[in-house]
Amino acid sequence: MLEDSFSIKHNNLMAEIDSKVFGNKKLLKAEIEAGFLEEIKAISRKIAINLIKENWKLPDLAKDKNYVNELTKKIVKSFREHLENTADSPSFIQHEIQREIPDCEKKLNSITQIPSSAVMFSSMEAYVRKDLWGQDENGIAYLRHLAKGYPKNYIEHYITRPGDITLLPWDEAQQIIDKFGFTTAKLHLVFAAHAMNQEKPWESQFNLKVSDIIQEFGWDKNHKKSKAEKLREIASTAFALDCLLVKAVWVEGRNRKGQIIASAPVGRMWNIYIKPTGQLNLDGEIDNLNDIYITVQPGLWTRDFLNRAGAISREALYQFGYLAQQVLKIDPYHNELALRLAIFLTLDSRVRLNGNYTVQELLEIAFPKPVIAQARQKRRKAYDLKQCWDSAIKLLIQLDWQIEFDSTTYPEELRPDSTLQNPRGYLDILLNARLTIKPPAPIPELLTAKATPKLEPSSPSSKQKSTPSTNLTGSQVREARAAKGWSQAQLAGFLGVSQYLISLIERGQRPINQKIEPKIRKILEI
Repeated sequence: MLEDSFSIKHNNLMAEIDSKVFGNKKLLKAEIEAGFLEEIKAISRKIAINLIKENWKLPDLAKDKNYVNELTKKIVKSFREHLENTADSPSFIQHEIQREIPDCEKKLNSITQIPSSAVMFSSMEAYVRKDLWGQDENGIAYLRHLAKGYPKNYIEHYITRPGDITLLPWDEAQQIIDKFGFTTAKLHLVFAAHAMNQEKPWESQFNLKVSDIIQEFGWDKNHKKSKAEKLREIASTAFALDCLLVKAVWVEGRNRKGQIIASAPVGRMWNIYIKPTGQLNLDGEIDNLNDIYITVQPGLWTRDFLNRAGAISREALYQFGYLAQQVLKIDPYHNELALRLAIFLTLDSRVRLNGNYTVQELLEIAFPKPVIAQARQKRRKAYDLKQCWDSAIKLLIQLDWQIEFDSTTYPEELRPDSTLQNPRGYLDILLNARLTIKPPAPIPELLTAKATPKLEPSSPSSKQKSTPSTNLTGSQVREARAAKGWSQAQLAGFLGVSQYLISLIERGQRPINQKIEPKIRKILEI
C-alpha cells in the first residue's frame, strides 16, 4: 500500500485510495473536528461512484443510491481514521462543542471604524486577486505588496496550514488560495472592524456569532441555502483566513525621534478557533447545528499597525478609516466590480480625501491588466467592460456613494445613465475620464474631521481669527444631530467619546471643550 493512501473494503471488494485527492489534510482534519464533513462527503461520493464503475466494473450498482451511500460512509470513516493515524497531520486548531454560549461582540454599526494601513490593502489583494500570487526561487507561494514611491517598503503574504507556520510550496498553497474570494474578504473586514475595538488587539481575543455575520452579509434574505449551509460556509471561510501569514518591512513618517518602523516578522493575520453548538449524534457529529461561534485572536501585525498607544509615542502606526456596513451586503455574483471598488475605496478614502480618480486607475486596481488590454483590442470586450463599469457605478450610487463626473473629461454620452450612442474611440476616452467618488455620508466628513490638524498655541489676536465668534451650545448640537437622523450613540461613536458625554453636552450640563468642538462643527456642519 502506498504511504499516503488507505484501503477500503466493501462487500468483499477491496480498493486502495490515495488520500491526496482530498486536498490539504490538516485543513480537512480541523474542519472534521469542528463537525464540518460536507466537503469530505462530496469527495467521498465521487470516489465511491468511480470505484464501483471503473475499479470494480459494476456500473449497475453505481445507480443504486443505497449502495453508493454505504460505500461513501465507509470511505469517510476510513479517511478520518487515516488522518488520525498519520503522524504528520496533527490538529493545531482548538475546536470544541461549547455548552455555554460565549460572550460575543455586538453586531457592527452602519458606520464603523476599520484599519486602513498597508497590511489591509495587501491582505485584500491576497483574498480577491489570485492572479497576484506567485512562487519565489524556492517554490514557496507568496504575494508581495510594494509601497507606492518607496519600493524598500513591502508586505509579503504566505500560506500555511491551520495552526502551523511552515510556509507552503505552490502546489499545496494553491488548494487554500483557491478557497479565497469575496466571502473571505468580507469576513476579514468584519474581523478587522472588531479588532479596532480592542485596546491591545495583539494581546486579546474576541468572540463572534456566525448568525450575526450572516445578517451583516445580508444572507438572511437568501432562502436558496439553509441556515446550516450558511453557518458552515462562513466557518469554512474562517479556516481559510487562519492560513494566511504576513511579513511587513515598513518605514513611515519622520519626526524628532526619527522614523516610525512598523515592521512585523512572519506571523498569522488571524488565529481562528471554531466552536459549533448543536445536537450530537452517536458518531459525535453535529446533526442539528444551532449556531457557530468564532474566537478570533488578531496576529502580531496589529502591534505595529493597529497600536493606539504606539502611535501617540510615535513608535507604531494607528491608521483607520470608516466602513459602511452595507458594503458587506454587495453580492459579488451580481456585481463583482462594485464590491471590488467599494472595498478598495473604503480603505483608500483615508489616504485620498478628495476622492479624485481616473476610470483606468480604478479598473487597474480591480482587474488584472490583461482585462483592459483585451478590451482595447476587441470591440466586444470593450463594450462588456463599459457595461460592467456602468453597472457598478449605478449600484454604488443606489447605495448612497457620492459620485461626481468631471465635466471636462467625462462626456455626458459616456455616463452610466446616458442613452446616447458611444462616440468613436469611446474606451480610451472613458479610461482617461476623471470622477470624484467618496463613501456614503457621514464618512467623508468624519475623515476630514480626523485629518484636521491639531490647534497650535497662538497669540490672542490670531486665536480670535480662527475661533468662531459664538460658542457652540448643547441645543445646537442636539438640533444638528437630529437633522441628520443620528442617535446620541452614533454621534459619540463618530467622535470617539461616550454617549453619556453627548447627553450631558446636549442638556447643557457639560461645556464643549476645544478639542472636540472643531470635530463637532465639521461633522454636524454647524
